[in-house]
Amino acid sequence: MGKLKIAIIGCKNMGQKHLKTLREDFADTVEVVGILNSTPETSARRAVELNVPYFTNIDEINKENVDAAIVSTPGPSHANIGEKLLLRGIPCLIEKPMATTLNGCDKLIFAAKKGKSMIAVGHVENYNPAVIRLKEELSVPVVHIRGIRTSRNNANKTGISAVQELMIHDLAIVYSLLGNDLESSQLNKRQDLSWENHAIVEMKYKNGATVELEALREDCEIERFMDITDAEGNNFHIDFMTCQLLKNGQVLTSGGKSLKNELADFIGCVKNETSPMVGMYEAKDIVKLCLDLEKGMTGKDSLLSNEFLGKGSR
Repeated sequence: MGKLKIAIIGCKNMGQKHLKTLREDFADTVEVVGILNSTPETSARRAVELNVPYFTNIDEINKENVDAAIVSTPGPSHANIGEKLLLRGIPCLIEKPMATTLNGCDKLIFAAKKGKSMIAVGHVENYNPAVIRLKEELSVPVVHIRGIRTSRNNANKTGISAVQELMIHDLAIVYSLLGNDLESSQLNKRQDLSWENHAIVEMKYKNGATVELEALREDCEIERFMDITDAEGNNFHIDFMTCQLLKNGQVLTSGGKSLKNELADFIGCVKNETSPMVGMYEAKDIVKLCLDLEKGMTGKDSLLSNEFLGKGSR
């Protein structure tokens, strides 16, 4: 088998990171055969800047010229773009969230089955070396999780709340550790910020475990940490930015590349026709968790709407 031919749909922030990582770490096995942005003009301009081929529209992407695709467009577009590619039998790595509604998730799952293809979802922190090591170290149940994640990108124009846009990274880890047996939750935010830029959630699970998470978009110092306590009283601390894991103050791991691990998993799944670490059903459950939490959003700047909550979804 020759080089795996990959297309990147949406080559701005995250898409450019995918391109960079593929070039640096997978050049011997992967070829980026084209990028696609919102218009032919923006695709052509970006292609010149990045020295990469481009497609003029999504209909040009098919199984004859592409082996797999990475979808890194804004969340609300994931369902429509991913559906077209999956129906053509093209395996897709779709950035988080998988979709912004449950209807969108179901559309993608149906398309993957019909096209006999595969969906991997870009919950990149699940591939963080510190998170991987944490799961290896845990031998008893988790009883408490506390996390904070901030971003300086406070000019969010997607209409997605801080829960789905930012907190979802940590919620994906919480889901992998505690599942979906949530008993209760409470969502709040600072009065001076919108739901797009801030959210604090407190969660209690049926097994008694508790979770506190905060997501903040503001011009402030970047913080991305998580503290986990297990039933034996062990305290784990994750610094997501340095990929460092501490257990009771002792460094267990530090460094590594989360996105490289994610892409390696996706490439391996495409080549070997295996299942990804974060697949479509788990990703749908994570979206559902986000939507359930967002039902607690109140006030004049609430983002709640029938479409946002997935009207008619099961």
